[in-house]
Amino acid sequence: MKNLEITESIKYRKLVFDENYLDKLDTFTIYLAFISLIVISVILFGEITPSKNNSLEYIILISVISFSFYGLYCKATEKTLKEIKFNIHKEDAKQRILEYGKKYNYRISKISNDLIFFNEPTDVYNSGHHEMTTIIFFKDDAILYTLIKEGAKINAPVLLSQHLTRLDLKKTLNKTKNTNTGYFSSLFHG
Repeated sequence: MKNLEITESIKYRKLVFDENYLDKLDTFTIYLAFISLIVISVILFGEITPSKNNSLEYIILISVISFSFYGLYCKATEKTLKEIKFNIHKEDAKQRILEYGKKYNYRISKISNDLIFFNEPTDVYNSGHHEMTTIIFFKDDAILYTLIKEGAKINAPVLLSQHLTRLDLKKTLNKTKNTNTGYFSSLFHG
């Protein structure tokens, strides 16, 4: 992300940065792919002749349409920052978030007063060419965060990890000193 505006991003609760041509083309390609899946599925849906034996066809097409709408939603909202409030001091929250990142071996690529990036390889060989980045902004009583996937050719939307990360971050920020954190991450991070 080139020229990420921290103050503006926090103010508007959306990532504010300079998007290049390839980023815009990537977003357009993802939208086109999901819309194409929806259109093709709707056309195929109309081609099915009703009978007692084709319920599997309906289930598959409805699943593809539902998945495509969810994928569109995730891509459309990936730059929107989600908020998690906390009742501890801001510096304690930062420390807990950093401990969480270290515990699950995230590559902490950028730390500033109000911003932390966690990078995690998403490819099979951990080569670093495909990463999911968790971007966390700090306010006085809350964090704002989002997850972005960065791939070699297409940056697919984050579909499931955003919900699991939300649960982990909430648990991390609201834990007491003796409470274990990161149950959901332990399932997916080893």
